[in-house]
Amino acid sequence: MKKKLVVELRGVEFVNKGAELMLYAIISKIKEWDFDVKFVMEKNKRSPMAKHKELGIYTKAKFKKYKIDYSPLFTFFSSNFLKKYNLIKQADINVVLDGSGFAFGDQWGAKYAYYRLGEKAGKWHRQGKKIILMPQAFGPFSDEALQTVMRTIVENSDLVFARESQSLAYLQQISNAKKIFKAPDFTNLLNGIIPSDFNSSVNEVAIVPNYKMVEQSTDLSTYTDFLLKAIELVKSNGKNPYFLIHEGKRDRDIAEQVNSKLSVPLNIIFYPNVLEIKGVISTAHYIICSRFHGVVSALSQGIPCIATSWSHKYEMLLSEYDFKEFLLKDLEDYSLLEKMISDLSKDIVNLQLSDKLKNNAAIQKEGSNEMWSKVYELLNN
Repeated sequence: MKKKLVVELRGVEFVNKGAELMLYAIISKIKEWDFDVKFVMEKNKRSPMAKHKELGIYTKAKFKKYKIDYSPLFTFFSSNFLKKYNLIKQADINVVLDGSGFAFGDQWGAKYAYYRLGEKAGKWHRQGKKIILMPQAFGPFSDEALQTVMRTIVENSDLVFARESQSLAYLQQISNAKKIFKAPDFTNLLNGIIPSDFNSSVNEVAIVPNYKMVEQSTDLSTYTDFLLKAIELVKSNGKNPYFLIHEGKRDRDIAEQVNSKLSVPLNIIFYPNVLEIKGVISTAHYIICSRFHGVVSALSQGIPCIATSWSHKYEMLLSEYDFKEFLLKDLEDYSLLEKMISDLSKDIVNLQLSDKLKNNAAIQKEGSNEMWSKVYELLNN
């Protein structure tokens, strides 16, 4: 008889395309294993019930109105009755997988970490649920209250995976638990889908904007000026740039604002299916990217990438692929940008860098497979 797993997926959703990639990666991998598995997610604006049903995911039986939580009422209904309505109650969940990406650190604070997982981790651990923090960025944890919350989360988790060495170091500053490991971003194992209507001969260099650059790192005019300069340099090196939208409206707004300043606006490409976005990236000569999972999709497929950054996770990611020389920390360093674009526009240099990335990607993918082996061992016990 197959072992029954009811797996709650936390920190993943359908608006942020990186989070959606992680969702698909988790589901596709666990379905490969010999378990009787059901997946469940909480319903919210970024994770509607209709999307759950579309993917065969159950919705957690939870209801709150006027700040009153009516969820305990679901305990009076049988599990079989609730499943008829695509609902699963908290008591039936025996595995919690958190794929937040980047939710635990000074930028988000102690209250956010407590709400995300801290207030529930101890109770779930006592109930025998297995808690796994999938590979993600962590830290720093300068605030004492945040350190306390994170110790609670780590102590009550069964496996914790830091996505890179800096995040691992931040975790090890607050806990020496042997359950903490380093593992790469696991979306590197997902294959993209090249859309049939996408023309890669016209759209050669993807420019992927991110509104968080303006929220977390720089001002809007500096960022749009950088994008305009990048477009100018790509064109002057004989390549055709286009905007690829990796998330939603706020990223598109930046692209449209830049387009309004161009005599010939760029194509703005977006596909609702995130696997098609990854497929589009696989066709690029190179990309200029401010979205973390856009960078992952490029590097893991051997596509050279000039990355901008608003957190340590970008620098660490490029370090893992031995590609740090293409991290642009200063958006106003146009001379360095010009050199990067000139190098990547040369076919021979581009091919050499692509081969280097493919070799490093193979190592990263092996790291993801090792991570999944640890997860399988835990779930199979």
